[in-house]
Amino acid sequence: MSEKKQCSELLVVAIYFAIVALFWTVVPAPAPLTEVGIKVLGLFFAFIVGFTMTEAPWVHLVSFVLAMFTGVFANIAAIMPSTWGGDTFLFMLLLFVVIEYLRFSGFSKFVSAYLLSRPFLVGHPYRIIGMLMLVAWILAIFVGIFAGLLLTWGFIYQICGIVGYKKHSPQACAMVFGVTLVGALSLSTIPFLHNALVIIAAFTGSTGLEVNLIHYLLYSVPENLMIIALYLLMLKVLWRIDVSAMENMTIDFIPKEDLVMTKEVKMSLAFLIALVVLVFAPNVLPAGNPVQAALKAIGNSGITMILLVIWSLIKMDDKEIFPIGDLAKNGIPWNMVWCSLAIFTFIALLGNPETGISAFVASFLGPIFVGKPAALFIILSMVITIVLTNFMANMVVAVVMFAACLPIGATLGIDPMQLGFLYTICSSMAFLLPAASPAGMLVFMNKEWMTTGEIYKYAIPTIIMMGVVAYVWNIILFMFI
Repeated sequence: MSEKKQCSELLVVAIYFAIVALFWTVVPAPAPLTEVGIKVLGLFFAFIVGFTMTEAPWVHLVSFVLAMFTGVFANIAAIMPSTWGGDTFLFMLLLFVVIEYLRFSGFSKFVSAYLLSRPFLVGHPYRIIGMLMLVAWILAIFVGIFAGLLLTWGFIYQICGIVGYKKHSPQACAMVFGVTLVGALSLSTIPFLHNALVIIAAFTGSTGLEVNLIHYLLYSVPENLMIIALYLLMLKVLWRIDVSAMENMTIDFIPKEDLVMTKEVKMSLAFLIALVVLVFAPNVLPAGNPVQAALKAIGNSGITMILLVIWSLIKMDDKEIFPIGDLAKNGIPWNMVWCSLAIFTFIALLGNPETGISAFVASFLGPIFVGKPAALFIILSMVITIVLTNFMANMVVAVVMFAACLPIGATLGIDPMQLGFLYTICSSMAFLLPAASPAGMLVFMNKEWMTTGEIYKYAIPTIIMMGVVAYVWNIILFMFI
């Protein structure tokens, strides 16, 4: 490390600990925010500042260690189920190995070449980008957000290699962020999956109203598709992304060997299909079914491990098709792993009732909404939901908004279902900070392809567009249902 860079890094260290010290010793805790909550907020703010100023992993590791001294957790063992000890974290780690396998086997190259050679896509770059976003959206909904983003990003990297787009180029950033966008959307698309399942259950618990799942799907699915279409339009009109390299491509541009479905590619496809089917199976098999119970018990990480073991035992032409040791060594980006450790920790901290953060937000919101006309009330509450969900756990934000806004909405004659749908959808518009959502976490960790500044360039206008679509479609839909 050069002397100049070392001094710069020491400055970041000093700023980080100065912020922590300020919040932990000076800043008061206005009720119902607790002293524990002030410590959590100070540590979170220091983490965000440090994260944006340096790529060094010490920020993530130090934040994880200091979390033990906020007062939320008694010891390190208490937080492990929410971080490295959780199924979600282990599943994400194993997916890095899967992605490396798809690259190693030639599957990513084959899929990229296949997509680019489809007659209805050739010469139409925005159709290609739209197809990638749809693939990521479907995978994120039915397999999981980590699979949806990480697998589709792998395809994008391969496409960028084919057409010559460099890392951090506007074209690469547009595609990487587009996949991030649909990953965030996927959290609230289906009412019986992901965040929407918990949020809708909380809505029913607080109002006693049963949500019509068909009505919810009539809101969420068209809203998601409109956002995808408008994002593509923004790429063309607002950011004016030059996609001429993809536009001028012909099928002859793609190496013919990349379009050959080799035995290795077929085995990769079989692996991917098995993974998708087994991960999704617990959601469709009837409860109490022995297979459903077994798959649910071992979780996504257990399912993936079993497949990894089976594939590692298979040989083709006297060679391993799945050299698991080499794939793990080459495929796991450890900087992303350290970062995810800190982010999972903050997700657990910010939503903990001992901090008083949720109660403080709810008490702060009430006076803002009282006495406002119905239309302004809906807009204000929607905007505040979107802002809060980028700083707090999505599900916590939705529950807080139900508590603060549904009683006021009732006095204004607003259908509580209308607000319930709106807050559920808006609570997924979260990728302005790494701890805002799993989508935000992944894109902020992916500094190899997008810097923090590049993320904000796309994120801020996109969130504004998403809010407008959610509001307008909400008003239109509730005129007829």
